[in-house]
Amino acid sequence: MRLGASVSRSRLRSPKLVAVAALILGAMLAGVGPPVAARTTTTPATTAPLLRTVDVGREPVALAVAVDEATGRAFVTVTGRVFMLDAHTGAVLRAISVGGGGPTGGLAVDARYGEVFVAVRGVDHGPAGSGPGSIAVLDATTGRLKRSIPQYADLLAVDGAARRIMLPYACGDDTTGFADMCVDTLDAVTGRLLKTADLSSQQGYPQQPSAMAVDTRAGSAILLYGDGRGDANIGVVATRTGARRASVVPAGGSSGVIAVDEAAGRVAVVNTPDNYEIATGYGPGSPPAASVSVLDTRSGREVGGDTIPNALGGESSPIGVAADAQRGRFYVLATPAVTGKAPSRTVLDVLDARTGKPLRHLTLPRIVIEPDGSRGVAMAVDERTGRLFIANGGNNTVSVFDTTRL
Repeated sequence: MRLGASVSRSRLRSPKLVAVAALILGAMLAGVGPPVAARTTTTPATTAPLLRTVDVGREPVALAVAVDEATGRAFVTVTGRVFMLDAHTGAVLRAISVGGGGPTGGLAVDARYGEVFVAVRGVDHGPAGSGPGSIAVLDATTGRLKRSIPQYADLLAVDGAARRIMLPYACGDDTTGFADMCVDTLDAVTGRLLKTADLSSQQGYPQQPSAMAVDTRAGSAILLYGDGRGDANIGVVATRTGARRASVVPAGGSSGVIAVDEAAGRVAVVNTPDNYEIATGYGPGSPPAASVSVLDTRSGREVGGDTIPNALGGESSPIGVAADAQRGRFYVLATPAVTGKAPSRTVLDVLDARTGKPLRHLTLPRIVIEPDGSRGVAMAVDERTGRLFIANGGNNTVSVFDTTRL
């Protein structure tokens, strides 16, 4: 289960350079409007069962994490390298250099063929985003580089069943103001462009991809994107054909974090009160609770949702989400929304995957995260071993939790 969230720049697309958004998990989160169900009573907060914390180097940001359940490997991209971990123990097995300017944060696993896809910056990739990049394809067992696809990508998703790579980016030109959102479908073996889907948001402002995930059972790629002004969209693209299936416009927010539960055919979109303030203009002293919307992965239709009770007191800001299809759960990581202050603890909310209703709160006292998630937070679940991985750019570590006791 992979997911990510961040906002990046928009620019023109060319055959060799596709502008997409960086997969830096835990940046601004999606506002999805008022909850569709009443608040659910949850059990009191307890401490989550931490199994191990491992160091992933001195690079300043943990960008993404993904799990290959077939090989028992977890992969974490940081600013300069990719770390391969044992999915059961969390032990570091190998640090992998992918060349170029290092990983951008785009990371996806194809469990069917045992491959890991890593988006890599070009060697001359500067602050303005210049320079070509590539997608490094690694062997999921050994970490060996199998091939390199000459294609720039910050954000990507992979459907192993269809053998497709999905690349979102802001499209258009100076005339339209990059106000459209496109998704390229590539052959995962050759990198050949098969089709481009134009989601045509027609919001009138430059669009930025925020997070993308794939449901291989439904054959859908779900993309969350927005204009940074309180208007978020969810687009659904068929992975096999590359055709647009649906485009849904949530009520508020501009970017965010999503996770897919393939067994349930559901995608969770989690909002933050900060983005909700942009949409509703709530005043001081009356912060709304965070909420989650649960959508059908094939149609994008909203099928459930609820508020997430704030166990921290005051405002809270969800900065990560992961799906556990085997247990029918979404795990939402939240931290106090107090800019400039490092929280003493964070909270993991456990939600029902089909309804979005919160089940319990668990405190994570040893995970210290920047309040705005600016240094990178990434989450993924290994359902076979019952492990939850939380990569934290605030202290360059990966914490491993036992999901069977959550």
